[in-house]
Amino acid sequence: MKINPLLTHKLCPKLIKKAFRIMKMTFLCMFIFVSQLFAFNGEAQNKVVNLQSENLSIEELFKEIEQQTDYLIIYSTSEIKSNFDISLNRKKAKVDELLNEALQGRNLKYELSDNYIILSPLTKSEKDQQTGRVISGIVKDRKGEPVIGANVMEKGTTNGIITDSEGRFTLKVSSNAVLTISFIGYRAIEVKVGNQQSLSVTLDEDMEVLDEVVVVGYGSQLKKTVTGAISSVKAKELEAPNAVSADNLLQGKVAGLSITQNSAQPGSGMSVNIRGALSPNGSNSPLYVIDGVIISSESNKASKVGPSGLLGTALRDGSDRSPLATLNPNDIASIDVLKDASATAIYGSSAANGVILITTKKGQSGRPKVTYSGSFSVQGVNKYFDMLNAQDFMNVANLGMKEQWLYINKYYPYGPTPAPASGWAVLYDENQLKQTESYDHFDEISRTGLIHNHNVSFNAGSERFKVYASFNYYDHKSVMKTNDLERFSGRINVEADFSKYLKLNVASMYSLLSANNPSSGHWRANANEANQTNAALYFSPRLPLEDENGNLTLPENAMTANPLAWSYMRDKTTTKRLMFAPNLEIRILPELKANMQISVDKTDENRDVFSPTKSILPQQTQRNFGGYSNAYNNNYGIEEYLSYDKQFGRDHRLNVVLGTGYYVTSGNNYSVTVFNFPSDALENNYLELSSDVDETTYNSGRWERNKLSYFGRFNYTFKDRYTIGGTLRNDGSSVFAANHKWGWFPGVSAAWTVSEENFMKQQKVVDFLKVRAGIGTSGNESILTGGNYSLTTYGMATGAFYYYNGLLHKGIVQKQKGNKDLKWETDVTVNAGLDFGLFNDRLSGSFDYYVRTAKDLLDFTSLPVTDMVATLAKNIGSTRSTGFEIGLKGVIMEKKNFDWTAYLNMSHNHSYWVERNPEVDIAPWIKEKDDLSPIYGWKTNGIFQSPEEVQQYTSNGKVLQPDSYAGNKKFVDINGDGVLNDDDIVKLGNNEPKMHFGLGTSFRIKNVMVDLDTYGVLGRKTYDQWIHRGLCDSKINTSYRYKEVWTSFNTSGWWPGIAPNAAANSNKSGTDDFSLQNTHYWRFKNIKVTYLLPKDWMKKSKIASNASVYLDLQNTLLLTNYEGLDPEMEQNASPLPIPFTVVLGVDITF
Repeated sequence: MKINPLLTHKLCPKLIKKAFRIMKMTFLCMFIFVSQLFAFNGEAQNKVVNLQSENLSIEELFKEIEQQTDYLIIYSTSEIKSNFDISLNRKKAKVDELLNEALQGRNLKYELSDNYIILSPLTKSEKDQQTGRVISGIVKDRKGEPVIGANVMEKGTTNGIITDSEGRFTLKVSSNAVLTISFIGYRAIEVKVGNQQSLSVTLDEDMEVLDEVVVVGYGSQLKKTVTGAISSVKAKELEAPNAVSADNLLQGKVAGLSITQNSAQPGSGMSVNIRGALSPNGSNSPLYVIDGVIISSESNKASKVGPSGLLGTALRDGSDRSPLATLNPNDIASIDVLKDASATAIYGSSAANGVILITTKKGQSGRPKVTYSGSFSVQGVNKYFDMLNAQDFMNVANLGMKEQWLYINKYYPYGPTPAPASGWAVLYDENQLKQTESYDHFDEISRTGLIHNHNVSFNAGSERFKVYASFNYYDHKSVMKTNDLERFSGRINVEADFSKYLKLNVASMYSLLSANNPSSGHWRANANEANQTNAALYFSPRLPLEDENGNLTLPENAMTANPLAWSYMRDKTTTKRLMFAPNLEIRILPELKANMQISVDKTDENRDVFSPTKSILPQQTQRNFGGYSNAYNNNYGIEEYLSYDKQFGRDHRLNVVLGTGYYVTSGNNYSVTVFNFPSDALENNYLELSSDVDETTYNSGRWERNKLSYFGRFNYTFKDRYTIGGTLRNDGSSVFAANHKWGWFPGVSAAWTVSEENFMKQQKVVDFLKVRAGIGTSGNESILTGGNYSLTTYGMATGAFYYYNGLLHKGIVQKQKGNKDLKWETDVTVNAGLDFGLFNDRLSGSFDYYVRTAKDLLDFTSLPVTDMVATLAKNIGSTRSTGFEIGLKGVIMEKKNFDWTAYLNMSHNHSYWVERNPEVDIAPWIKEKDDLSPIYGWKTNGIFQSPEEVQQYTSNGKVLQPDSYAGNKKFVDINGDGVLNDDDIVKLGNNEPKMHFGLGTSFRIKNVMVDLDTYGVLGRKTYDQWIHRGLCDSKINTSYRYKEVWTSFNTSGWWPGIAPNAAANSNKSGTDDFSLQNTHYWRFKNIKVTYLLPKDWMKKSKIASNASVYLDLQNTLLLTNYEGLDPEMEQNASPLPIPFTVVLGVDITF
């Protein structure tokens, strides 16, 4: 349904979209012009000129240059009075080399400007300089490494040069010259030349400059003046050679940022949240902003709108990928994580879950650089269930039959009567046990995974024009034979300074991602049975997957699919994405500038599904089916803002940002599924040939939502000691009714830089100490996808028909019930923290404590069955989280040939209810203000070993479980009243970890670098049913943990008996501590060894300036007490653990 935009905005969305297209073409043309101009400057200057003779006049030289290049030489005949002869040392050279030689000693100079060469006489100071002398030198850092590209300038002149690949320079200077030597990240120094012939200069790192700038909303700030909780991670800390998505780079790197992998499927999404998850049923993902483009949180995906399977539900295809999967991680320059509301309030209604700002790389002035980064990876499965082979499977099935016989006939230990020596039936006799072949079905559907990752980037620029361009190819063949992912992506970032008043930045990206997804594309309603890995686990090991005729073998259990069925399905998703963000900056005054940013983020996702007859199990309908689905998402924005930044005297600095933004997010989707094609050979190419037209299912939808915003931010600093900051945003959204359309989101914070006080000057330990505090409000509407939820809407739906005049007609039904009282979900955060640097900044870090409260939670509540729709969007309650986080970085050793650094971060978060939805009944054992992720259940006290023990198990003089049998669980009577009821259900644990941590180190010995990155969680429990699944079923396979099961012949077993009826009888329904697992873990994510090729090798090669090779071992070690497959992944997800990876790669800069 199409929703009108905000009435308060005067512009028509169609006109805005048209304007976006016009601007897009304008900026594209401008970019082409700028690129050509930049290319000309670089190419013309390097153009080689061929001369007929080494002896010629200056005018003849000028003519040759003009004829062989695009340059036009301009000079005044009054200043260059004679056509003097010159004698050159070569006939073939670059333009600048010829001019330098020809004009030497002539008191003339030249300047290259676009396609002009302008000649003019030397000034007096320049003449003096020519009578000076040549000074040479080398510039190094404290480690003794050469500083490449350092600026060496003669003070007071424009005479200068940059150091070469060995840090050396040679410069002609005047006799009394003073050299100024500088480089980004180092303190500039001045050196008097005097009588010296050569210099050896050592630059010290400027720790304030190295990381002084932190990206915040609509601009940047000096790190020492930041008053909110912001963590910044630079590109060199984000290395992960084969990562497909940027969120994978951040695992364990930022305190308070929890990132867990949900699936091992290539490109799968990760669970990302900042400081806990406060929305029980909504999204807890942060807001992503890439180069100023706000990434939409809409879940309009082709995989979610169809096609439908045999049960009418959308097929699960595993393509719930990260919103960052289309972004090339190699393009990222820095990531800034805004964690508290005083920092995130500038983004208002979208920032309740925090903000992740991603800045991509920009062009840099200097000689062009081409960098190639490539890697090849091999993957395998670290751990998998040790499943029974065919013989053990049949033996266990026979034992189960005996236990069942004992139970049914109430023989001991299931009754008082001793069991006879024989009488039970066996499923498999001795001949079958000897003759049956055993099959490893997981081995049949898996393989060695392979990843190719190739990235080429180009970086160049002058003072006026800079460009960064990259191309990436990523190809991932999963450990599952049916899964793969391929991505092509390209980026061009341009910065053009047209004048000191006008500047244009353009960030653009296009990617094409395609994936085969059928590992979880089965159509069973029970998700636990509906994926290929499950089927491989439980399919009988005594049966082949195909018979001699190539037909799929029938399973012994109708609910267990043949795992090979997925191999014949096609389930391919293709995603195209375009991001385009031009930012025009106009400098009105030195301290005042205006910016206009246009953001375009367009996604087109298509899904193609075909399931041939062979892939359908005979227990279901034997027929083929196929279909298509498509989802378009368009995210447009236009923002205009003023920035004022001024230093008043020595003590006062003021930074103010004021702006407005208008955003349009729209989407449409469709899907169609057709059954019974006349032949599998036709696949789904001719939908109209289906013989079951009446069963054709289709869906479509269209929506639009708009938001108008006003925002502001200020920072005032006094004497570099005291800072106060504030943010305010006012958002109006078309999602809500007029009475709740607008929301205000303010934030205020302050900081005291204690280390700048006079009383701190004499001490030697504390280099930097800042105390800060803040409070702010941000909003959340992420659960409300689509249009206006204040309106009741109607539309057509599959299965909606009515009869009229004896004919069947499609009907219109109510699709949404409006709620005019619906309002913003708001998040209020109070934060206090400190930042510090000790011992010459060898130890630095931060500490934060916060209280975060979510109010007016958005959720969909159930409606009575008499209503035409099932749910209604409402504000239903309040939740809160409290916690702290610590981040530490240490420089342990810093020598010429040895460096050693380390980092540690820890965070604790506790989330709980403040106010629940009064319309929802909760179980009596749940507390009103309970945790958000509690695990309640029964406590147990082992297994009954005999009928006598059942009768002896009493409480308060009563037999607690009189109907139980040997092999049943013993439940604990918590309150001691002699009755097992709801009063005995207790909290067994919490699924929310008590602690997240990240720990890593890096050291260098000469040219060898070693990096170690680890992360993990502590204090988390999970109810896991995978571990002992199938232990009571003779038709599906099980693991060798059957030895832990209690039986009449294994009374030391601690798991309930394998006789099906006995195991089920008298057991309490619901959760108990038998399946409760400690899922704390410590994962070694990267162990990377890099060899840097020596500089002298590079110099001799004359091919590359820098090169390195590396070996990276990923996910090779996991320390945990967890008995399942992988403690990090969701336990109800596909049971495929995160694979281990061996990466071999190379980085070369030309």
